[in-house]
Amino acid sequence: MEPPQGHGPPPMPAQQHHAPQKKNRLGWILGGAGAATALIVVLLFAGCAALADAVKNGGSNEEKAQAMIAKADNLPQNDWQLVERSDPDTGCLATDTACVRLNATWSVNHKVGLEDTAGRLGVDISGPPMGRYTGCLKSEMEDGGIVRVCIDPAPALDDNWLVSIELTTE
Repeated sequence: MEPPQGHGPPPMPAQQHHAPQKKNRLGWILGGAGAATALIVVLLFAGCAALADAVKNGGSNEEKAQAMIAKADNLPQNDWQLVERSDPDTGCLATDTACVRLNATWSVNHKVGLEDTAGRLGVDISGPPMGRYTGCLKSEMEDGGIVRVCIDPAPALDDNWLVSIELTTE
């Protein structure tokens, strides 16, 4: 007897046409992208922290500003008259330019030794010849900052001198 039509023996497994199961590539792609993003975020955070530490040279802008202000306050003699002064901005973020800066100028009615003035600010005075009363000295300080000291004749007043300092740090 013949089996009813359409109800024959099941086809052989080799004859079955199943669609091959696709690997879930989208999951791997999204997972890899997420891991790469997380790695980049971690590296950026670490890089920014290292950059901020390098910029500060181990101290905060506030600490550097206070040290600069103390140096500037201790420099003038009793007879020096303050002409102008700009104290540092501690809210800046340094990149490649001087961030914390102090400028000050005093008028003095007698000659002031350039080397003596620079020495009181911590500038290495071993290089220039001693006894100079005019000109500028510039030097790097121990904390990585730069100090510039200038003494020039006052243009409007005879026998008066302008003593100017610029302290910067990065």
